[in-house]
Amino acid sequence: MLQTKIKELQSEISNLTCELRREEKALEVVNKPTMSENVYSLLEDTIRDAVDNTEFSSDDFDVELRMEYDNKIGIENLTFNSQDSMVDDIIRCIDKEFRVIENEEVDVMGELDENGNHYSKLV
Repeated sequence: MLQTKIKELQSEISNLTCELRREEKALEVVNKPTMSENVYSLLEDTIRDAVDNTEFSSDDFDVELRMEYDNKIGIENLTFNSQDSMVDDIIRCIDKEFRVIENEEVDVMGELDENGNHYSKLV
């Protein structure tokens, strides 16, 4: 009888743990900063244009080749080495489209504490 009670409690703990994880994920979504669909669309287009306008060269990649059984040469590993440059290009394009403002007491995403972190007055 005691073992049955322990199994029931373990099952309940497991269910509550799953529910807690689900609610924590939902809270993460609710606490995400927001932006309008127009800003999102502009950001998406800006990033897409930056990536589309990136020119790649063979120097951007490290290639490891392998000999296959039928005497063909295959690629074992392909590594992109210019991610920092690509990120810089994307950031430059974003900087052309957006004006960055300093963190203020209140911004479009809500109240900020002294560290610039968002908080709710309801807490």
